[in-house]
Amino acid sequence: SNPNTTGSQLRSASQHLRCRRDYSSSATSLERKVAILGAAGGIGQPLALLMKLNLLVSSLSLYKIAATPGIAADVSHINTHALVKGFIGDDQLGEALD
Repeated sequence: SNPNTTGSQLRSASQHLRCRRDYSSSATSLERKVAILGAAGGIGQPLALLMKLNLLVSSLSLYKIAATPGIAADVSHINTHALVKGFIGDDQLGEALD
């Protein structure tokens, strides 16, 4: 590939990310909703705990396919302001992502 084209593409991507990062850290978007799909899994559980501790997260939706014991209940006991809700099954996927 042409090195000049690659450099141009990298600069363009870098500028896009810089603008996006500035936008996402604006004062009007201090709170964020996070949805974790696969919240009962080996990666989803510790990720849910980390997101609950993140002060920028205002709402945490934990979605899992099968009815497994309450990861949402466990995570909600962490004393932060984030609201935790659990969702199970295909019929609740849309609600978890709203």
